[in-house]
Amino acid sequence: MSYKNKRTPEICPEKSEFKEIKLFPVDNENSEIIKKRETHWPSIYVAATLTFIGSIQLGLYFSSLWPYLQEIDETATEKFLGVIIACYSLGQLISSPLIGHWSNKIGKIKPPIYLGFSFIFAGNFFYMIAGTMPYHRKYFILFARFVTGFGVSYVSLLKAYAISASTASDRSKALAYVTGGLALGTTAGPAFQLIFTPLGAKGYKVFGQLYFNIYTGPAFLACIINVAAYLLVYFCFVERSIGIVDKKTMKQKGVSLPPYDKVAIFICYITRFCQMFVLANLESMNAPLAMTIFAFSKTQVVKYIAVAQLLRSMLAFITYASYIKFNLGKILNNRIITISALIGLLSFHLTSYSWPFLPGQIKMYTNYDIQNVTLNSTELTGCNVDRFPWCETFNPVNVYVYYIAYVILIGMSFPNLNISMNTLFSKIIGPRPQAAQQGWLQVAGSSARLIGPIAMSSLYTEFGPRWNWNVVIAVITVTLSSWILMKARMVPLNIPKEYAEYQDDNDPDMIIKKIKKLPKDDV
Repeated sequence: MSYKNKRTPEICPEKSEFKEIKLFPVDNENSEIIKKRETHWPSIYVAATLTFIGSIQLGLYFSSLWPYLQEIDETATEKFLGVIIACYSLGQLISSPLIGHWSNKIGKIKPPIYLGFSFIFAGNFFYMIAGTMPYHRKYFILFARFVTGFGVSYVSLLKAYAISASTASDRSKALAYVTGGLALGTTAGPAFQLIFTPLGAKGYKVFGQLYFNIYTGPAFLACIINVAAYLLVYFCFVERSIGIVDKKTMKQKGVSLPPYDKVAIFICYITRFCQMFVLANLESMNAPLAMTIFAFSKTQVVKYIAVAQLLRSMLAFITYASYIKFNLGKILNNRIITISALIGLLSFHLTSYSWPFLPGQIKMYTNYDIQNVTLNSTELTGCNVDRFPWCETFNPVNVYVYYIAYVILIGMSFPNLNISMNTLFSKIIGPRPQAAQQGWLQVAGSSARLIGPIAMSSLYTEFGPRWNWNVVIAVITVTLSSWILMKARMVPLNIPKEYAEYQDDNDPDMIIKKIKKLPKDDV
C-alpha cells in the first residue's frame, strides 16, 4: 500500500498556531493528523524591526549630545551630561516593570507598543526644539531624554514576544532577530549621525531659533521613524502564542511547570547590569574622552565616533546574520558564549587602559588660553589643566589601538552576549509568559544606565578615565566569576514530560544536565 505526505496550507493565519501534517494511505478514509508547532516568522521579523526602531532612539544622539549641550547652554558640564543620560535610563527603570505587568494582565503587547511610541515621539520633538527655549535649555533636553526613555521600555516586551512566538528549537534564532534589531539600533544610531554631518553646527534656519543642523537633524529623523513605526504595528504586526504553556493547558493536563532557578535568574540580572554598565560608560565618556585625550574638535568627535559606531554595527550585523543564517543556537552552548563575551569586554578594557608605562602626554591648555581663544573665535582641543587635575599624569592610549579594540572586541562581545544570555534567560524561566521577567531584566540594565553615567562622569572629572576603567573592570570580573562558579546552575528549566513539545531534545545547553543523569558506569 502506498503513502502520500501532504501539508495543508495554513488557514486563517490570524488565529492558527499550528500547521496540520496529514499522513494517510490511499483509499483509506481514516487519516492521522499530526499538529506541529512552528515559529511564526513574519511576526518575528516585524518585532525585530520595531526593536531596531526603538533602540535607535538611544544611540542616535550620543555623538552629538555633548557638543549640542555646549552649543545651546554654556553652563552644561560633563557631570550634567551624565545626569541626562541617566534620566533616559530612569524613564526605562520606572516604566519597564509597569509595562511588563500591564502586558501580562491584558494578555497583549500592541497597546503598550502604541503608548511607547507616543512617548518616544514626544521626547524627540522636545529635544529638537530645546534650542528655542529662552532659558534652562539643558534641563529641557534632560526632560526630553527622560520622556524618550519612558517610551523605549516597550522593547523588553518584544523580547518576551520572540519567546512566545517561537518553538524551543528556534528560540536562539528568533531572539537573534529581536536582540539583533535592539543592538544594531543602539550601535547604528551614531552612524546615522553621518547623514547630518554636512549640515554643520549652523545648518538651515527653520523659524525663530529653530535650526535644522547636525544636532537637531537626528531628532527630526527620529520623529519620522516613529510615525512609520505606528503604521508598521497597525498594518503588519499580528500576535502569536506558540512557545508558551497557558493556564488552560496546564489545567487540562493536571501538571504545572516547576519553579525556575532564582539564583540563575539573578546572575542573568547581574550580567545585564554589567553589560549596560559597560555600555553606559562608553556612551557617556566616548565624546569627552575623544575631545580631551585625543584632542578632537567638536566636528571631529561627531564624525569619528560615528565612523567607529558604523564599523562596530557592521561587525555586529555579521554576528547576528551568522546566528540567523546558520541557526547557531542549535550548535553553540550559551554558557560558553556568554563567558567568552564577558572575557572580550574585559580584554577591551585591559587593552585600552592607561598603563603607567605608556609613552607620550596628552595635549593641554589653561583657562587663560580659553580667554584668548574666545577673542580669536577658534576652538581649543585637549585637556584643561585648570579644570582636570589629572591631565599631566595621564598616560594616553594610542588612538588607533583604542578604536580598533573598540570596534573588534566590543563589536563582537555585545551581540554574542545579547543572544546567548537572553536565550539562556528564557530557557531558565521555561515556557511561561515572560513579559514581567523581561521587564525586570530591563530594570537591571536601566539601573546600570542610571548609575553608570552619573558615577562615571564624576570619576572622570575628579580622577580621570583611568578610574572609570578600574570600576568597569571590577564589575566585569565579578560577573565573569559568577558565571564560572555557578555554571552548573545556568541550564534550561527541567520541563515535565507532559510538555516535552516545548523543549528541544538536542538543546546544546542541556549537556551538563544530561551528563549528570547518566549512571556512573555509562560515563
